[in-house]
Amino acid sequence: MLNRTQKEEKINLLNEKFSNKPSLFVVEYKGLSVKQLEGIRKSLKKKEAEFEIVKNSLLIKAAENTDIQKINDLFEGPTAIAICTKDSPEVAKVFVKSSEDIPNLKIKGGIVEGTVVDHSEIERISKLPSREELIAQFMGLITTPLNNFAGSLKQMQLKFVYALQSLKDKKEK
Repeated sequence: MLNRTQKEEKINLLNEKFSNKPSLFVVEYKGLSVKQLEGIRKSLKKKEAEFEIVKNSLLIKAAENTDIQKINDLFEGPTAIAICTKDSPEVAKVFVKSSEDIPNLKIKGGIVEGTVVDHSEIERISKLPSREELIAQFMGLITTPLNNFAGSLKQMQLKFVYALQSLKDKKEK
């Protein structure tokens, strides 16, 4: 049990994190074992997200004057949150996969890049490619035309060389 000072520190810490406009995922963890919670926590840590179980009253107070206040209605029952400042689709993938493996884990919703999302939207977000995959696709889109152009130039150069060679052969005859 936290004393008053610890609660205030927790509220201030969460408020500071919420003020930085992170993506926030809210789940219900009722019926999960400690081992299952630790597994989720480890998976999220690999994706650079923080997973915390916090009292709803503290979450509501910490959310004041931030975008997170939009989802105060999700802070009911046994609530755990994941705070993500980087790759939201990867965190969504962790929760969707975990909810498939652990039926007691229920995704309530959250905020992703300032937009309030529900369970179905989080599932849709989980199907998005990761940041690295998007960068690779983008680089492929950029390099393909350049490679094609370079190949065309090479072909033109070769045709020119063959034409010169043909002229040389004709003049020698």
